[in-house]
Amino acid sequence: MNILVRNLSREVNEEEVFELFQSFGRIKSLNIVMDASTGKSKGFGFVDMPEDFEAVAAIKALDGKLVQGLRMRVKKAVKQNYSPPQDNPDRVRPERFDARKSNSAIKGKKGRTLSTGHKKTTRKDRP
Repeated sequence: MNILVRNLSREVNEEEVFELFQSFGRIKSLNIVMDASTGKSKGFGFVDMPEDFEAVAAIKALDGKLVQGLRMRVKKAVKQNYSPPQDNPDRVRPERFDARKSNSAIKGKKGRTLSTGHKKTTRKDRP
């Protein structure tokens, strides 16, 4: 079972998380997500435990546990079916809105009905 571990301190490393989970059973893999630019933890990670009953026990015991001053959140990771957008030549893209084009349709002479269906008036025409 893949487990999501959130709300970790930025200073927590994989060894510390490993020590927390190993008492509940075998750990298949463990990964703390790191920020590429700073090299520090992003505050969450994943633990994969092959036995579901061990993973459930770890989730129940460790959810809400204080680790370096923060309450760690532990739950079953939900796999999201995300697929990046792909270019599809058969799909027609809608044209972008261009304010310059729409403004040219609105311009008209005094007293004439515009393409918007409204009559253009000036201050002099108003009561």
